[in-house]
Amino acid sequence: MKKIFFVISLAAVLFLLAFIWRHSLQPGTISHAESQYVLHIVLSYVNGTWLAPYLDDMHIRRLAHLTEYASLGLSMSCLSLILSGRQRKIWVMLAGICIAAIDEYIQQFSGGRTSTWHDVVFDTFGCSAGIMVVAALRMLYRRYRH
Repeated sequence: MKKIFFVISLAAVLFLLAFIWRHSLQPGTISHAESQYVLHIVLSYVNGTWLAPYLDDMHIRRLAHLTEYASLGLSMSCLSLILSGRQRKIWVMLAGICIAAIDEYIQQFSGGRTSTWHDVVFDTFGCSAGIMVVAALRMLYRRYRH
């Protein structure tokens, strides 16, 4: 069973890395069009609610950063837990920050894109959220396993 979880966690980490860095390589026009498409879908669900006026392209991009890196933090935490028996929160966080910095560095070579330290901060918050989810699930498991 441990081997299955290892394969799933490793595959999730590798998939997310490819997904994140592939999006970093997209030219600005394609990235903007993709954000507008997602914004249109989200607005179709929340139109008429208190949330709709606050959603725009920038917020969709920030939510994308948080979601991608929360998933990555969760996957890397699971992988470290399987490999070492411990969650290794600091190492997972450092890996997340390095991956975010590489992500922003890659964007410099994509036409019409800019890299900002703000995105690295959002990515770090996302990674932290994923780490906290695994920590909370571990705590609940330990408390209620008997």
